[in-house]
Amino acid sequence: MKEFQFRLQKVLDTCKLKENLIEVKLAELEKLAETQRMNLSLIEQRRGEILTERWERRNNHNSLRVEEEMLYEKCLEDLEIRVEKMKLYIKQLEEQIRRTREELVAAAIERKVVEKVREKKHEEFTLEVSRNDQKALDEIAVQHYLRR
Repeated sequence: MKEFQFRLQKVLDTCKLKENLIEVKLAELEKLAETQRMNLSLIEQRRGEILTERWERRNNHNSLRVEEEMLYEKCLEDLEIRVEKMKLYIKQLEEQIRRTREELVAAAIERKVVEKVREKKHEEFTLEVSRNDQKALDEIAVQHYLRR
């Protein structure tokens, strides 16, 4: 009996590989986005610490020198700019993650279609083998009957 040969096996293998590569890309993007969210959280935490420090210095010393106030203000402005840039970057990452998920869904659908074709071809092959086996058995039975 001959083995089942699926003519589109290389296509199926390519579909699986493509899907795996997209999964890896998605995982990397999600990891990067999570790292950026953590960095954003740290920057916002640092901003809060600076605000608290400035407030305490104002209240404890009853006065804050102009140079110190300007330094705090400049530092807070810089942090605010960094926060806005990070938020924009995270938003872009999330959009890229959304598009990559769509690619993954499309790749999975493509793979499933080829797998369905493979299953159908395998069923046809099995049915054909069964028919051929039955023909052979019928021929043996006829030969056996004619010998009597």
